[in-house]
Amino acid sequence: MEIDLKLLQYAVILAKHRHFGRAAAALRISQPTLSRNIAALEKQLGLRVFERSHRDVVATPAGDDVLKMADELVSRAAAISNRLQLVRDGHGGRLRVAAGAYIHDIAVQPAAIDLINAHPSIRLELLEREWTAVAAMLMTDHIDFAVFDIASLRGMPALQVEPLGALRGAYFCRAGHPLLKKASLQPADVRNYPFVLPALSHLHAGLIDGLDAGLTVDPVTGDILASIAVSSFRLSRDIVAGTDAISIGHLSQVKEGLAAGQLSLLDLPWQKRLPVAEMGIAHKRERTLPPSARTFISLIRKRMRAIERQESTRAPAAQRSGRAPAI
Repeated sequence: MEIDLKLLQYAVILAKHRHFGRAAAALRISQPTLSRNIAALEKQLGLRVFERSHRDVVATPAGDDVLKMADELVSRAAAISNRLQLVRDGHGGRLRVAAGAYIHDIAVQPAAIDLINAHPSIRLELLEREWTAVAAMLMTDHIDFAVFDIASLRGMPALQVEPLGALRGAYFCRAGHPLLKKASLQPADVRNYPFVLPALSHLHAGLIDGLDAGLTVDPVTGDILASIAVSSFRLSRDIVAGTDAISIGHLSQVKEGLAAGQLSLLDLPWQKRLPVAEMGIAHKRERTLPPSARTFISLIRKRMRAIERQESTRAPAAQRSGRAPAI
C-alpha cells in the first residue's frame, strides 16, 4: 500500500486543531480541499480515521494508532528534507534547537542573537523545554541538537554528547524576606516557604528535598516538582520578586534584581556540598550536524567561556566558593 505523505501531514494537522476550518487555515488550503484529502486518506487506508461532528473532529481508536505513526513519519520526512537543505549550503533549511530553562537564558539565547546578527537569513527554531521533553524531541528528530544538563541525558546510547562546562548558582528570595532576618537559619525555617522552579530531574532532587514541604514527583515523567512548578526561570524570578517563595538561579540571571534591591541571595549554611550541573550539546549519533549548527555551537561555547571567566573573577562575598547549587 502506497500512502501519500502529504495526506498523512494533513491528518496530523487536523488532529492537532480538531477542526476542519482551523486546520485548513494552518495548512493554507481551502476547507473543501482538506475534506477531500482526508476522505482520500481514509479510502486508501480502508478505515475511518476521524469522527466528525458539528463542534469537533476527533480520532477514532484505529485512527489514533494511524496518527501516531503518521506523526513519526511526517516528522522524520521533514527532518530529512531539512537536513538535506542544511548540508547542501549551510544556510537553507531551519535549524531547530532546544535548551533547558537555565542554559537557555544564560548562553543559548544570547548566542542566538549573535548568530542572527551574523547571518540574518538564517531560519531558527529556538525552544525552551524541560529535560524529558528535550530527550523526546532528540529521539524523534524534532530538533537538530539540544543544550542541556549532561547528567539528565546520560544512559542514552543513541546520543552524542559534547561537554560545554559547568553552571553554578545560588538560592535567592525577595529582598526583605522573613528568612533574611533570622540569625541562625535552619532547614525547618525554610520549609515554611514554597520553592518555585522548573521541573527537575530526579538526579537533582537534593536541591530542594527536605527544604520544600510541597515537593512532589510527577507520576508520568518522574520529574521532581517544586511546590510551584513553572516552565521557565523568568517565571520563577518574577514570582519570587512578588511573594515569599524561594528559588535557585545563576547569578547572571538575578544580578539586575540584586542591584535594584528587589532580590537577595539566601545563605543555607548547612548545605556543605551541592552538585554542579555539567552542561553539554547533545544530538543523535547518526546525525551529521550542518555548518550552521556548528557555528551556533561555537557561539554558545563562547558565551559559556565568558560566564566561566566572570565566575573565576567574582568576589567571594558574592558567592561562596564550592557551595553553589546546580542549575
